[in-house]
Amino acid sequence: MEAGDIATWVGVLITLGISVATYVQSRRQARIADEANIASQEQVEAAQRRAVAVEDSLAEALRLLAERGLTEAPPTPAMSGGPGAVRWNLERRGKHSYLLRNVGTATATGVHVDRNRATPIVRNMPENATVRPGESLQFLMAPTFGNPLPGEVWVVWEGQPEAISVPLP
Repeated sequence: MEAGDIATWVGVLITLGISVATYVQSRRQARIADEANIASQEQVEAAQRRAVAVEDSLAEALRLLAERGLTEAPPTPAMSGGPGAVRWNLERRGKHSYLLRNVGTATATGVHVDRNRATPIVRNMPENATVRPGESLQFLMAPTFGNPLPGEVWVVWEGQPEAISVPLP
């Protein structure tokens, strides 16, 4: 065996070691990403359960008011403030994390962000969410080599037939 052969075998072993380490690291990252997706889905489901509970308690309160003979019920948050009472603000919360906040005075229901106008890499985009005044929805959006971050996201909710542009910070 010549010196060149030894150097070749050492190079092959080093390359093999790097390949194995890269594979192990990629599997670890995939597992972490799966765990993060599961955790975020659980958070979404908990928020939806809270929203349903609040809506049920509001319906019960309105029913009790009607039983007591009050002819005029107080306006629901979605109705107060008139047209245009839902307003949006987008806040950056990390390298790829954003908060879509309702800075208006009314509750927005059926909120979703138009995925067709967003970057290809998005996670936890709002779909059919309920957002009360001051509340926010968190999602992830990352640029790719072929698709940079857009200048805005497009939001639609019940009572708003056309998507509204919310600029990225």
